[in-house]
Amino acid sequence: MKTEIESKQLLSRYGIATTNPMLATSAKAATDAVRRLGKACALKVVSPDIVHKVDAGGVRLSVQAEQAADAYQAIMDACRHSHPDAAIDGVLIEEMVPPGLEVFIGAQVDRDYGVVVLVGPGGSGVEQRAKPKAALAPLDKELALSLVDAAFPDKFAENAAGRETLARYLMAVAGPEGLMMREAVDELDINPVIVSGEIAIAVDAVAGEASEAQPAAPRSEKDIAEALARRRARLGGLGAIFDPKAIAFVGASTSKDKLGFQLIQTLVDFGFTGKIYPVHPTAQEIYGLKAYPSVADIPGEVDRAYVAVANKLVPQILAQCQDKGIKVAQVLTAGFSEYSSDSSDLERQMCDQLASGTMRMIGPNCIGTFSSNTRMAIGAPRYNPTEPGGITFFSQSGTYAGDVVRRAQVWGLPVARALSCGNCADLDMLDLLLFAEADPHTTIVAFYIESMRDPGLFFRAARAMSKPVVILRGGLTEQGQVAASSHTAALATDRVLWDAGLAQSGVIQVGSMDDLMDTLLGLTVHGRSQGNRLALFGSGGGVSVTSSDVAARAGLKIPRLQNVTADGLHRFGIPGTSVANPIDIPVWGLRDGDRYIFEEIINLLKVDGNIDRTVVFVEMGWVLDFIESDIEGLKTLEAICASIARARPDGAPMSLALRSSGDKYQDDFVREQRIKLMKQGISVYPTTSRAVRAQSRLVKG
Repeated sequence: MKTEIESKQLLSRYGIATTNPMLATSAKAATDAVRRLGKACALKVVSPDIVHKVDAGGVRLSVQAEQAADAYQAIMDACRHSHPDAAIDGVLIEEMVPPGLEVFIGAQVDRDYGVVVLVGPGGSGVEQRAKPKAALAPLDKELALSLVDAAFPDKFAENAAGRETLARYLMAVAGPEGLMMREAVDELDINPVIVSGEIAIAVDAVAGEASEAQPAAPRSEKDIAEALARRRARLGGLGAIFDPKAIAFVGASTSKDKLGFQLIQTLVDFGFTGKIYPVHPTAQEIYGLKAYPSVADIPGEVDRAYVAVANKLVPQILAQCQDKGIKVAQVLTAGFSEYSSDSSDLERQMCDQLASGTMRMIGPNCIGTFSSNTRMAIGAPRYNPTEPGGITFFSQSGTYAGDVVRRAQVWGLPVARALSCGNCADLDMLDLLLFAEADPHTTIVAFYIESMRDPGLFFRAARAMSKPVVILRGGLTEQGQVAASSHTAALATDRVLWDAGLAQSGVIQVGSMDDLMDTLLGLTVHGRSQGNRLALFGSGGGVSVTSSDVAARAGLKIPRLQNVTADGLHRFGIPGTSVANPIDIPVWGLRDGDRYIFEEIINLLKVDGNIDRTVVFVEMGWVLDFIESDIEGLKTLEAICASIARARPDGAPMSLALRSSGDKYQDDFVREQRIKLMKQGISVYPTTSRAVRAQSRLVKG
């Protein structure tokens, strides 16, 4: 740990203004120092063992020369009492800084995220203040400014110079040429920086020196690029995940109720395009396929394996697969690190086995793979889509992997690939992200994640991708904060850094399976685009009000329409309607004779310069209430949807909420229209709230 004097000298070399402290080792030296400075001073204990100086009694403020000796002695007495074993170097003397906004700036080299920087309200008790905003380094000027704005949303409206100074300090700490990139420092705590006008002065600072015993995390852009290049270099055979030419199934079973039989059956019944080699010690045939006693006995080349044997046998089976030249083995067997510490040792044995060759492993503790290209089924073939698509889904939950595939078929979503990846003991989420980035069959990447190695590299890789990335994360809870060596370490929690990674990378995070599917639908139909200004149009004032509330919580604005749009809407304004945004017009007011004219209003919204996206809603229950039968009512709903589909395809992306009462007729109608209108560039949802939230996730930051 550097002393405060050494830490401030370091900051000064990088252009951060500091006080000019002097070290006093006696009461007389303290008095002389204050007298020499000729103004009121701050006195602070200097000790590598005392981080929270105020709590330790180690700070006195506004001390004059005649008070300095007593202040010095009071600090020494208090700190020896509060920290009897601490090594105390003396007391720091420095001039008092005029009051201003107190800011905390911290940085550290995190084991999982690499270099991170934090900024937020500073001063005494910083841990109890508002959570700081964090970012993954290196920063650029735009990101530095956005961090200042996020941490202090209203503080710099009339102090642009102070805002620029703070952003410059953040760049000095964690920009491409910042001190965290160039110095042997693993932690930095500046608290507070006092900002007054354009002047910002670091009053207190401590830098932690990097330990040679700890492995170096990637710091610079070059380090990060090299780390990702090393990962990509090991992905050469991963085409066999979804497009294998031949599969060996080790642990095949002759019993129809066993997984080792059922997965072979689904491969055959779904029409797998390659060869299947069941491996069984005694069986001659399984589900019409010739069986082999071992992997070595398979006569042809094999590039993919399923492994479903007892966990203690897995390492030796992997060795056999390596000898056979298999590129990817998927270990379905459970009972490894998720089960017990003894089984964790077994998982390490598996990974050690893989280290000796080029074969890669999916799992363990997973369920299977879906690929429409090569007809690999996950679950019953009848629930697996057969059309090629662009969505690839990786899931640490086998249940969710199957769920996305089944829902995709019902929704008509182009999910072409899904992988249950379990514990990710070898191939992890970063590997799979990099694979999807290079995969020509993938246009949208989605994940269900419970844990992740190297999240910092994951988010940095995702930021550089042109393909949208969506994460459904399980187990997202705030980790308890343990006693830390500095404010930075205490504040840089997993949640804070994870949220920083999301914000910088543009990765979309969702909280439920419904949200995931809604987002995948929106991305498929509309993609991502700039702008958070929303138009709402439908029948029902209450729905408009609550949907506006949902929009506000999701970060969308309901703006005033342009005058030309308002003029065009004027003819629809009759008693009981609203032609301002949100637009509320009864269904019977949207007919011209026997023809519905929803598209006329939608077309006005599509070209309104104040609107970036539109949600149209239809209350199906109200429509059906005024028609003699459900069958006739559905014909009316068909006509309404046809009117909406006639709207111009360009302009603001549009979602349609067909608000269902939940009966079979209405729910089936929603499913049918979702598939039909997707081809017209319209995404269909069963509630207005879901449509609004889905549109909010499509906003490109």
